[in-house]
Amino acid sequence: MKNLIKLVLLALLVVLILFPSLRTLLVSFQTDQGFSFSNYEYIFKTEGSLIAIKNTLLMGALTVLICGFIGTFLAFFVHYFDFPFKKILDRILLLPLVVPGLIIVFAFVQLYGESGMVTKTLETVFGLKEPLYRFSGLWGILLVHAYTQYIYFYMNVSVAVKELDRSVIEASINLGASSFMVFKSIILPYIKPALISSSILTFMTGIGSFSAPNIIGGGYKVLTTQILLAKANLFMNLAASQVVVLFLFAMTYMGIARYYEKKVSFSTGVREHVIEPVKIKNKALKIVMVMIALSVIVMIFLPIVTILILSFVKPGTWMIEIYPKEFGLDNYMRIFTKSRSLAPFLNSLKMAVLAAFLALFLAVPGAYITTKTDTKLKPIFEFLLMLPFALPASAIAINMINGFSTVLLGKWIMLPLAYFISMLPMAVRSVTISFERLKDEYAEASINLGAGRSRTFLQVIFPLIAPGIWSGLLLVFIRSLGEYTISTFLYTASNRPISIAMVNSIFEFEIGLAMAYGALVLLLTFIGSGILKKLQVYTE
Repeated sequence: MKNLIKLVLLALLVVLILFPSLRTLLVSFQTDQGFSFSNYEYIFKTEGSLIAIKNTLLMGALTVLICGFIGTFLAFFVHYFDFPFKKILDRILLLPLVVPGLIIVFAFVQLYGESGMVTKTLETVFGLKEPLYRFSGLWGILLVHAYTQYIYFYMNVSVAVKELDRSVIEASINLGASSFMVFKSIILPYIKPALISSSILTFMTGIGSFSAPNIIGGGYKVLTTQILLAKANLFMNLAASQVVVLFLFAMTYMGIARYYEKKVSFSTGVREHVIEPVKIKNKALKIVMVMIALSVIVMIFLPIVTILILSFVKPGTWMIEIYPKEFGLDNYMRIFTKSRSLAPFLNSLKMAVLAAFLALFLAVPGAYITTKTDTKLKPIFEFLLMLPFALPASAIAINMINGFSTVLLGKWIMLPLAYFISMLPMAVRSVTISFERLKDEYAEASINLGAGRSRTFLQVIFPLIAPGIWSGLLLVFIRSLGEYTISTFLYTASNRPISIAMVNSIFEFEIGLAMAYGALVLLLTFIGSGILKKLQVYTE
């Protein structure tokens, strides 16, 4: 039975993940003249393609630098020092992790765009005839990335800061080392692995970004938008080549970073005195830190609050004023009373639920095989289960088209399938944690007492790993609900999701309706995140 499960799982992973990826690689070499490198020659010789490549790499590098600075600063600010509101701030700083990127982009446009409320307010206050800044192009994209992606550095560096050895730091200070030398010689080497691992995820997310470049990028070309352009013009061979190039950039950076991470691994030995937050005794400095904390809280909440407030703006009432003045439930009434407006919301709900259960259908046996068995195929399972993590969302969409266009293209099921494949690594990781904490003695004792394997799984193993399963399900559901990149490539009239409905509403100047869609996604996301938090506490 176990061997049958392994074979079935392996077959599904090969068909759903490996086969489409290999098909994309094969398509990238296909031309009207047969097998050729001409698609790659076009990419690396055409001025427009070279600009997109340069812009993509620059966007990824700057995203790492900016998010690295912000995330690392906030990690030390929250966990190295002791000041009021730090626990609240710590929780609030995790919010961008669960808010769909598309919603943040639209919130930023309403705040900082050419006609944004903050932009117009500054023009009025300072009597300017032109906007003080332009929220578009590279710097507009980086502003969105700074909000949405600092979290990777913040989480990893926070863990490293909490595990710093107080005794080593105090000994260095007592021996006359300056604060700079302590940071350079002790703290920095210790947090380097966290910085490097965070940079990998940030770089891969940065170069694979689509929402911000597509909506506010303007003339700033990047590979992800060029892939969509090639696909829209039916140049699938070129799109496949661009996907391969994007994937190679991500893998190259990961390989270099992993190599460097091994070289700089640092250990202080046994930590006897885990660091305690430094108490701020200077009242002026404490006030400054409180002000910084409050400012960060406002900056985190402002886009979210903006979405919620604008969702109540009455249609057709906010035209030339800086701030909306008339509010009501019209947008929500339209969504829940008009079938055309309700359809995208229901589509997203159904597809997110289906993606979540499909992900768990593979994640549970996959996590079990990689943690509780010694099969020789374990490295293959691990590779296939984690491969979608290394693929940008646009690459997964193109893979799905290349792999299943003859049977699934244009079908309703194509989109939730793509969702589940892209989110599978998250579900696997969540369930893996539960299996790693599961002691083998429980199952052995149950079997020795006469229970069969099925009964042992249902009555002993499943209740113990259930929190991880539900966490994985919620994670996939939350991330699929407002997904935009894959949706842009694969949606049809029959499964138009809420993210596409938001974009369409914005372009049709129905800002209130778009924000109402966004508010509904936020509501479900926060409910799911609250349940997820309780499950995580339960498993600790």
